[in-house]
Parts: sequence; structure tokens; C-alpha cells
Amino acid sequence: MHGRIPNLKPAERRIRREARSAALRDLALALRQGGKTFAIIGQELGLSLERARQIVKKAERLANAPRWFDPLPMRAQTFLHNMNLTALPEIEAAIAVARLSRRELLAAPNIGRGAADVIAAWLAGHGLKLRKASPLSNESAPEWERPHDSNQAGPQPTGLNEYETPCPYTTNQT
Repeated sequence: MHGRIPNLKPAERRIRREARSAALRDLALALRQGGKTFAIIGQELGLSLERARQIVKKAERLANAPRWFDPLPMRAQTFLHNMNLTALPEIEAAIAVARLSRRELLAAPNIGRGAADVIAAWLAGHGLKLRKASPLSNESAPEWERPHDSNQAGPQPTGLNEYETPCPYTTNQT
């Protein structure tokens, strides 16, 4: 089919992309450790000087000061950062994430099924799993779906708004 890669699932594409990026980082770091300048590294890899510098700096950081969440995809890392869990030890962060249900996890910004699956697999590596949502309670429902506490049992009476003032836009239809 015109030399294209067969249709891959998004997770498979991500794995291939991450493998290419890792290989590019390794090559750029080897060139830099060999005494090459960023400009020469960029020329050899077909990149701009600035992009070559960024790749080398990331490769150096990963080699010299790895963080426990570096192997996770960026969306999972961003989720952990937004939950203020990246400063914690890995097991404490895993325990905190395990308190969430899958539904709560999917309600987080930029977390889809793929990122949720990666986080669930990461938890499984620690012997943990996401909390099961109780089908009878709305505790795990997103806030907009939870029943709200209100002083009123039903809808407002016709002609009144929530401040109990007459509404000038009443109609004869009820």
C-alpha cells in the first residue's frame, strides 16, 4: 500500500514514536559527548541548532537525574503534575492515584482511555488498581452529575426566580 506503515492503533503509534525519540536522544547525546557542537549535531540529524540543543539537554537530564515518572507518557506525567504528585515518592503517588475510580480518572483534563490504561498498568506494577465505583452511589460521578444540595424540593413556582422576586417574564402557560 504505497510503502505506508499499516494502520496501527494509537498506542502502537505512540510506542513507535517514543522508540524513535529515544534513539534520536541517544544518538544526539553520543555526538555531544564526542565533542560535537549543537550546530553540527543539528546538521547530522537534520534538525535546527535549537532543536538539537533541546534534545541533548533532555537526554542529559534523563541520563544524569532520572525521575520516577519519566517512563510514563506525557499525558500521564501532566496528570500527576496537576495532582501535585510528582514531588512525592513513587509509591505514595501510586497510592494517591489508586484512590480514584476509572470514571474520576477519565474526567481529568486530557486523560483518555489510552492514558488511563497506562496509569492503570503503572498502578498494577505496584500491586495496586483503581478504586471500583459503586453503581448505587454518585460519589464517583463528576460534580456536574451529582445531585446538588438545595433548600427546595422541586422547581421554582411560576413567576418567581431563585431570589423569590416576581419574574416579569411569566406566561399564561404553565
